[in-house]
Amino acid sequence: MTLAGSGPGPRARDEARCALYVHVPFCAVSCPYCHFSKTGLSRVAVERYLGALEREIALRAPLASGQAFSSVFFGGGTPSALGSWAFDRMWGALKGAFTIAPGAEITLEVNPESMGPRLLDTWAKAGVNRLSFGVQSFVPSELATLGRMHDEHRAAEAFALARAHGFRRLSLDLMFGYPGHTAVHWTRTLDAALALAPEHISAYGFIPETGTPTGDAIERGEAHMVPPEVEASFHAEADARFTAAGLALYETSNWSLPDAESRHNLTYWLRRDHLALGPSAHGLWKGVRRANAYALGEWAGSLERGEDPATLERDTPASRADETVMLALRLGSGLVLADLPQAHRNELLVRYGAAFEAAEAQGRLVRTSGGWCIPREHCFVADDTLAWLAIRARPIDPQECAA
Repeated sequence: MTLAGSGPGPRARDEARCALYVHVPFCAVSCPYCHFSKTGLSRVAVERYLGALEREIALRAPLASGQAFSSVFFGGGTPSALGSWAFDRMWGALKGAFTIAPGAEITLEVNPESMGPRLLDTWAKAGVNRLSFGVQSFVPSELATLGRMHDEHRAAEAFALARAHGFRRLSLDLMFGYPGHTAVHWTRTLDAALALAPEHISAYGFIPETGTPTGDAIERGEAHMVPPEVEASFHAEADARFTAAGLALYETSNWSLPDAESRHNLTYWLRRDHLALGPSAHGLWKGVRRANAYALGEWAGSLERGEDPATLERDTPASRADETVMLALRLGSGLVLADLPQAHRNELLVRYGAAFEAAEAQGRLVRTSGGWCIPREHCFVADDTLAWLAIRARPIDPQECAA
């Protein structure tokens, strides 16, 4: 059994054209496992953030002149922690500087405890049409361990409230494989998640991060990872349960109803242009990667001094091919050569053509009508195949690419 020919669907692929990401770094409470750029919530900090964001918008807007964004994503942090006044100011600055395509997917990440009727009205009025709920678990003891502020009932209440305010594209974020996670609790979480009938679910395997309380506890031997085979079984159970409910696996950690794939994230996986704003934000625009300063103070300080907060890295044929393979093979449909301009396709085949043939012979990859994909039974350990391919990648000879 393979993922060959499965999602994302053609409409989603076509609509994932060009993305705009905005990082909102505020959290009421810092979760002990999270390594994302974040800071405490205060009026002073929000005012500084908004002023710096407006400066960065003015700095980046010329890059996107004549370009209409097919998706906008407010991530964090906790974007839903911003009050209506702050969101309206942020949205007004974005709309004033950038062109948002009609019908664009506009997603906002939400923590269940930080939303209410007024915010929902604000978001709906602005055109937000997709909410992604950070839930992680539906088990009280796990929510406490993970530092979540909501209880096991609040996610359902928030979902119902969002539906009542007209939102029809809702997603759940879940996590598995963290210290103390059990099969019984995972089944309980899957039951509760499916009972909400979301259009989309993301389920991510826990990754310990140095510098976070949980990650540091694991390094000290005070907490322990779930065994890899158990973590793989959690992913397999999620896949079976979600598939039975009509949610198709279209990326290693993402399932959706038909046509409910995340257009924004698909832009990343297809390695299409995305402009990114805010502290720690990373973007790819016309062959140039920009990585913003990580912390709010450093990012804002640069902009306040009239400096660019980003470091730049330009594509090379090798880096372009490597990233394309790494990202595309996470998709259910795998690498589809037709997604690439001819010149980039030639580069990729020079660098990876022989490795693909060897991987196919060993059952690590499956040939599809459009390229290659990872067999479904190996999708959770896709990184193993990617590492195997990377070792066998060839240097790129420009003359071969031109042939």
